[in-house]
Amino acid sequence: MSEAANSLVDRASALGIPVLIESEREMRRMSDHAEAPELIALEGHSSHSTLDELMDRDGLVFVLVGLRYPGNVGFIIRSAEVAGAAGVVLASDWEGSQLSEALRVGMRADRFFPVVESAAEVAIAAAQRAGRRVVALETAGAKAPWDADLTAATVVLVGSETMGIPATLLETADDIVRIPTRGFIPSYNVQAAVGMLLGEWLRQSVE
Repeated sequence: MSEAANSLVDRASALGIPVLIESEREMRRMSDHAEAPELIALEGHSSHSTLDELMDRDGLVFVLVGLRYPGNVGFIIRSAEVAGAAGVVLASDWEGSQLSEALRVGMRADRFFPVVESAAEVAIAAAQRAGRRVVALETAGAKAPWDADLTAATVVLVGSETMGIPATLLETADDIVRIPTRGFIPSYNVQAAVGMLLGEWLRQSVE
């Protein structure tokens, strides 16, 4: 880096501003320029957050209940960050290595927004305190995402493909939505289902 860039990095570090080292390709993609800049300043919320702070932010919050596969969780974390969601809550009894693998698969999207570990019941209580609607994404839903209002402050419950969302948590939901299917297999992979819901949220948000 140039002397000026090194000076700015030193000043940022001295002020407690996190400094991330990224590849040239990543810098080019984040800046949307043909040539990678030396530095990029990212403005926004901190990626570190308490549960209550997360629920007070703008955007969807996903609560992942009992998901077992780091690949599924990593994809959801990455997709949520790309779409501009507020953050993700992991409600799973994972060991550290599983979480590390999920974050790796998610392209370390936790650099840019919060990934918080919490029991689902505690996360739902925090969402309700913040005035968020609770929407469950579940095959038992009676409506499609495009028939639900996703523009309000919302937390989305997502369960595992094997066990789904526990009935006690479904009872807390203000709405239950499902992704329509036409084949014999009764549900999509959880990654695909969340991706479609994010697409609908973006569609509603720009109208």
